Amino acid sequence: MNLKKLRNNIYKEAKLTAMKVGWNESLFDNIANESVYTYEEIYALFPGGHLSIIQMYLDEIDQAMTKESEKINLIRLKTHERIRELCILRLNIMVKEKDLISKTFLHLLLPNNYKFSSKNLYRTVDQIWFLAGDNSTDFNFYSKRVILASIYTSIMIHFINNDNMEETLFLLNKLLRRVSKIPKIKSNISDFTKILPQLLELGKKFNFVKQ
Repeated sequence: MNLKKLRNNIYKEAKLTAMKVGWNESLFDNIANESVYTYEEIYALFPGGHLSIIQMYLDEIDQAMTKESEKINLIRLKTHERIRELCILRLNIMVKEKDLISKTFLHLLLPNNYKFSSKNLYRTVDQIWFLAGDNSTDFNFYSKRVILASIYTSIMIHFINNDNMEETLFLLNKLLRRVSKIPKIKSNISDFTKILPQLLELGKKFNFVKQ
């Protein structure tokens, strides 16, 4: 068996195990106890620990969103409508494994996972804006991602705590009205001063702004 296939098999075992007990630092031990793979084999292929498997899971969702987005004629839509369609597409992907998504999201909310979760939150909203055709720079680039990060987080909290997708989509539509007004933010100094600290913090976190 080649290493890629072995890694994928262990990844599948990890998801099954996480479904039962959630994500935690004992994940490798739990997989070893319930499968044919030893702890040493698992660690050799995932030296970053259980977070490296979570990263693989999050990447899988991003890739699925990108692939499914190719089936949508986004060019005919307004920008905020593109964002809406991509968010709905992502929710439809995640609802298939909602229990695991919920466990993943709650695990990433733990304080010691802040850096990891912030990085992946940025990657998600950045990918959504990229697929939506965003080509902004400077202030607009950062403001769009900060605002969408806030919206996406709110939607995820509602999503994992509510089985009514219609209510989740209603909230999404309500919050996305803010996205449709993003181009006007730059000319509004009060909004700028409110969001500037967040932009600078985001920039420092991902090395966009020198510290």
